[in-house]
Amino acid sequence: MSIIAESLNKYIFPLLALITFAVLPNNPFAGSYAEAAVYNNKEKIYLKEITPILYELSEVGKSVSQKAVSLQNGSPEECSYEFGYYQGIVESLRVRLNTVAAPTTMLNIQSTALLAIGDYISGLNLYTRACTEDDYNMKSKLGYDGMQRIIDADAKIKQVNYLIANPRAQAQPQTQVQTRTQAQTQAVTTNKIAQMCASTWPADPRMQDYCVKNQTEALSKLNQMNRTYAPGSRERQTIQNCSSLWKKGDTYDYRMVVFCVENVLGKQAIPQ
Repeated sequence: MSIIAESLNKYIFPLLALITFAVLPNNPFAGSYAEAAVYNNKEKIYLKEITPILYELSEVGKSVSQKAVSLQNGSPEECSYEFGYYQGIVESLRVRLNTVAAPTTMLNIQSTALLAIGDYISGLNLYTRACTEDDYNMKSKLGYDGMQRIIDADAKIKQVNYLIANPRAQAQPQTQVQTRTQAQTQAVTTNKIAQMCASTWPADPRMQDYCVKNQTEALSKLNQMNRTYAPGSRERQTIQNCSSLWKKGDTYDYRMVVFCVENVLGKQAIPQ
């Protein structure tokens, strides 16, 4: 169990320390955020609503970190129960966060925070499985994989902190040239989707329309994911791998790309 305990001590505390730094009302450094970013009323309300959720997540993380070593030295039953208990709490926090409506300027904060919680849940689940694993090699693998999920969550929380400090960092006004280029690219992509659907359902216009609708919605999800994840991240690499698997001529089966990404990363990886 030592590798799992070390993983918890090494990675969970820094992760939640970052959350606490960003959201604690009495944080002596929080003033720099307020000075650096000007929030409108909707944004202020949103931040006020998500702050206690992220704070509760930090409290759960502190408790897990404090108990990690004793849990690893205890019985497998107690270890599984405790990690499962914490996982349930984090699940409930995800439900609560999903009920908060994010302003357009803070959609990336919302989706990134949800993805961080998803990684946290995944990490706790892996640690829970390791509690009762008798094979040392498998136990080590589960511990390592759990640690990686915590690292992924840590990176996302750093991004949440940055977005809170710079809420418009990814919402800069576009030039007319950029807007026109995007419109042209979108028109070409839409035409390719229509051609693919027509070739798939040549004698059924109703199914062609249904196909175009599904493909367009899937493409929108992929675009959101590409905006959410940093270049070189595990998620972006997964999107690239899945896209290469479902390339059809000069376009892609976007619906199957999304399905592939969900299978690899879990449904929580798809921004809602």
